[in-house]
Amino acid sequence: MLAHVTAAVAALLSGGTLAIVAPLVIWLIYKDRSALVDHHGKQNLNLQITTLVFGAAAVVVGLMLFVVGLAVTLPLWGLYVLYAIVISFVAGAKASNGEYYRIPLAIQFVK
Repeated sequence: MLAHVTAAVAALLSGGTLAIVAPLVIWLIYKDRSALVDHHGKQNLNLQITTLVFGAAAVVVGLMLFVVGLAVTLPLWGLYVLYAIVISFVAGAKASNGEYYRIPLAIQFVK
């Protein structure tokens, strides 16, 4: 639960720059304690990496479309960031209940 909640809070407080650091540190420290912690840590890392990839893609595609595309791609990325924050709290609640939860719309980089 801590990995999910700290990632969401870090995303809100740091503008997304520290959102990947908190779940990474928590996952690296506690992943061997239980399979549930390992699962949720990986899920949140995948969510944060996906957010970074989508952000980079939004900027690249926006620039390729002669800056006018940024008016479309950056708001879409902003919606995904908002989704990532909300789903982090949902996944944190599931983790708190001891449930395994796979975050939808997140690419599985860390398996």
